[in-house]
Amino acid sequence: MTAEVAGAVPRPDRHRRRLDVGGALVCGASILLVLAVVGAGLLTRYNPTEIVGTARSAPSSAHLFGTDQLGRDVFARTLFGGQQTLTIAALSTLLATVVGVPIGLFAGYVGGLRAGVSMRVMDVLLAFPGILLALIIITIGGTGRGSAILAVGISFVPVFARVVYGSTQRARAEEYIAAAKVVGCSSLRIMVRHVLPVVLIEVVVLASSAIGWTTLLSASLNFLGFGVAPPTAEWGADLGAGTRYIAQAWWISAAPGLAVTLTILLSNFLGDYFAKRLSAPRADVVAATPTELAAAPAAELTTPRGT
Repeated sequence: MTAEVAGAVPRPDRHRRRLDVGGALVCGASILLVLAVVGAGLLTRYNPTEIVGTARSAPSSAHLFGTDQLGRDVFARTLFGGQQTLTIAALSTLLATVVGVPIGLFAGYVGGLRAGVSMRVMDVLLAFPGILLALIIITIGGTGRGSAILAVGISFVPVFARVVYGSTQRARAEEYIAAAKVVGCSSLRIMVRHVLPVVLIEVVVLASSAIGWTTLLSASLNFLGFGVAPPTAEWGADLGAGTRYIAQAWWISAAPGLAVTLTILLSNFLGDYFAKRLSAPRADVVAATPTELAAAPAAELTTPRGT
């Protein structure tokens, strides 16, 4: 949708202002979380693997989140543990995107037997719970951070493929796709040049939301002991280790648990914000009255998305 159309149907909207403020807060909090994890060494003087105090000491000025069962600083382990968890989540989401998007794009546009078979495979993988599919992959490939990235990424490939498949089928029915065929564009050019930019909007929304769920799944695998090896700090592993002392030292599990929860919430809020923001221009025209729509040039109102 062009800027002229938005100007032709101006709609001062209080909801839009609230969306901008909320989106700014969510984006700012997400950036602060990433910066805190990346710059963990600047925020704490403690090494996450060194014993720096008495075991299971309560939170204090010396140790903001207390110490764990061995006397290591929980605040330091939470910050440095985020580097492991978020790295696994980000690389897993990237893997799912790189593999899932081409599968869905090809199956949705080309169709036929091969496309049908590929989507049936995706449906079979979707039938498995994510944690179960990840455990099966880890059983085959072994434990470790690399295996965790592969397991979590493959678990989310069917989700991306399914979303892109549906979006591609809708885009294929647009008139500008038929026009591209008439002028002699190849199928590959149409998919890459005309369909993919439209599909990428939904991919961005899905990827931003998927970060939270890949964080949860990677933390779950580490909680079960299938991820990074101790004494490396990691949210899921530290959460699992602290459950043995939950009655005497609740802070050991509380800190990484809250970190995982915060990441999931910010990821979902970020996905919702992107979804509303990217669809806002089209929603403005849909919400406009017939009189307002009549004021906009007809050629602009009929311009296909993605061109």
